[in-house]
Amino acid sequence: MGLVDEFDAKGDSFIEEKNDSFSHGGTIVPCFAWAIGVTLLISVILHLGGDFPDIYSYAQPRLGAAFAVMLIVSFGLFSVFSKDYLKRLLPWAVILPLLWAGTFTWAYGFASLPEKKHLGDYYVLGALLFSLPYVYTIGLTKCGGYVRAALQAMYGAFNFFMLLFPLIYISYYWRFGGEMDLFALMAVRATHWEEVKEFLSTMGSPLVLGLAIGVLLLLLLAAYVLTQQVGRCAESGKGLLRGNGKKFKVGLIVISILFFGGFIRQIIHVFPINLYRTMNSKGSEFQLLQNFNTNLDKNTVGLKLIDPADGLDEGTHIVIIGESANRDHLKAFTPSYPEDTTPWLSSKVNDPDFSLNYMAYSNFPNTLMSLSYAMTSANQYGDMDLSHAVSMVDAARAAGYRTDWISFHNRSSLSSAGVTLIAERSDASFWEKNYDEYAVDVMKKLPPAKRRVLFINIMGSHYTYLARVPADQRGALGISENDPYYGYDLTVAYTDWVIRDIFEYAKTHMNLKSLVYFSDHGENMEHFHSTSPFFYDMVHIPFFVYLSPDYQAAHPSLMPVLKSHEKRPFTNDLAFDTVTGLWRARTNFYHAVYDISSPDYAITMEDAKTFGGKRMVKDDPALAK
Repeated sequence: MGLVDEFDAKGDSFIEEKNDSFSHGGTIVPCFAWAIGVTLLISVILHLGGDFPDIYSYAQPRLGAAFAVMLIVSFGLFSVFSKDYLKRLLPWAVILPLLWAGTFTWAYGFASLPEKKHLGDYYVLGALLFSLPYVYTIGLTKCGGYVRAALQAMYGAFNFFMLLFPLIYISYYWRFGGEMDLFALMAVRATHWEEVKEFLSTMGSPLVLGLAIGVLLLLLLAAYVLTQQVGRCAESGKGLLRGNGKKFKVGLIVISILFFGGFIRQIIHVFPINLYRTMNSKGSEFQLLQNFNTNLDKNTVGLKLIDPADGLDEGTHIVIIGESANRDHLKAFTPSYPEDTTPWLSSKVNDPDFSLNYMAYSNFPNTLMSLSYAMTSANQYGDMDLSHAVSMVDAARAAGYRTDWISFHNRSSLSSAGVTLIAERSDASFWEKNYDEYAVDVMKKLPPAKRRVLFINIMGSHYTYLARVPADQRGALGISENDPYYGYDLTVAYTDWVIRDIFEYAKTHMNLKSLVYFSDHGENMEHFHSTSPFFYDMVHIPFFVYLSPDYQAAHPSLMPVLKSHEKRPFTNDLAFDTVTGLWRARTNFYHAVYDISSPDYAITMEDAKTFGGKRMVKDDPALAK
């Protein structure tokens, strides 16, 4: 109201056409007073938030741009609209700017989310949103009939979505404890109907669903009321505009450009359109995956065995790909864990045929990126990206193995898109909609093969946890119902049981030579797995290797080297080099320095990475305990 009061103080000088110049008393002073006042208020709030403690922290281009846009908007509004109308519409014009600026001031200034440099974008948007109702009412007074009705409908829909998006952002943060970023949007885009049904059955109680529907109805009502009230302010049209002088015309041009040019340009730089554009922009992770698909065949043409005379043993090699398994909850890896979640694997800790005492990490807390790298020759350490990589499947086939893929995931899900692309390159792929234990049933149906590589992608500990374990088996897994992580630990114990059955069947019926198990990523018990917030337990994964006695006899250096590298860090984007080394399927895409079964393995705690190379393993707080 300071703007309007100062405006009033200028009296008739603001109204009279004889003073229709850019005088300090008519327009310039109120414009600066408004812009500076708002800027100072925002600065105080940011300072109280703690993330902008000094003057240097405000020296961001976008914050400067926000001030400039506020100033220009103020000039346009003061030049075009009468003081009475500015005052009349003010309570309704500030609703959306306050909502958007407030939401993201809280997010970037108080919630300690990344990319604070983008905060100014939301202040620019807020200034433009403030001018929008005024621009809308000009159109409303000049139009009639169907055009007026269409304009009202468009404005109502716009208000609904501008109320909805901040609510979505806040709700996501409240539910998951981090911002809704690129990978969260990718996960939403990747969600399929079965996952929706699972979510609704577990999280979507009648009360929650009722509240959600109620909130949507309230938003619709709020959008309707806002639209109606803005329309009522302009019903008479009397006293809306200042006149037709030079200043009026210039101001009208300014706010028109701001709305039709600036606003449309600005809306693509804020949530959620900015995330969508990033996801689909050239060079994004999603685009890299698409390029990978396009280039797979081309890259495979250049695939050659390093030593084709090395020969292959007859038998089966198995790779089990886990889901959301946090090694901290596997007693075999964390002996102090109170629940006996891995009775079978724990019995193999001192078995000479097993090697499992590794500091294993995922390369990324997201299935799409993690497995796209784990299953290919690309990794965080070299200079090869996905667009130039080849897959484990292609390397195995080039070496003369039959390849089979058994998956309990959704074939068409975007979150599994990278894996699906690779799986479909196998000689045969099986997409099962059942519990993980049915892997053995599928194994029994596989055609005979002298030399086989079998990939099994289990559902493991994928949320929702209880849905992964048959109800009639939960009591037999030995997990206490008093366990605070009962559901999750049940999935871990069930996975131990499933791997045991796969192992025993393959040993007895498929001439098992090696079995490698690793998870796509870990899991945080509060925040699940995400990029924001990130916790290191989201990338804590189990990893072990089994070699049969006869395979060790044929290749006597393998197990001693594997044992010598226990306690060394391992990230699952090195799985390609490790398994192709174990299979004697080393190609021109193979690097011994990334193969933990090779004496040349070079990854140490000083250079081990995670989170796509952006975080160092040595910085994991758990290592300091």
